[in-house]
Amino acid sequence: MDVSVEGKNYLTQVIEDSEVKTLRFYGIAGCCGVNLGVGLDEAQATDEVAFIEGIQVAVDPQVKAQLEGVTIHAEEENGEIGLVLLGFTPTSC
Repeated sequence: MDVSVEGKNYLTQVIEDSEVKTLRFYGIAGCCGVNLGVGLDEAQATDEVAFIEGIQVAVDPQVKAQLEGVTIHAEEENGEIGLVLLGFTPTSC
């Protein structure tokens, strides 16, 4: 997993304003298996924790394979900035 310059700048700003300093990727049970969730949250005991471009990232083992080759990026749309996972292919039924 990588972080683009835009993604790093956005996350650094968001994390500065938050009490939680970890970006966490986790699994959400769905009808077709485990879906990907993401948010600022404390790492869980089973998470794999790493620093990517100075940002602490925790990954639930259930979703680790879904994040291989993914770049965390930020884009603006309709005046709002949000995270985009470049190279991520969501699972569907």
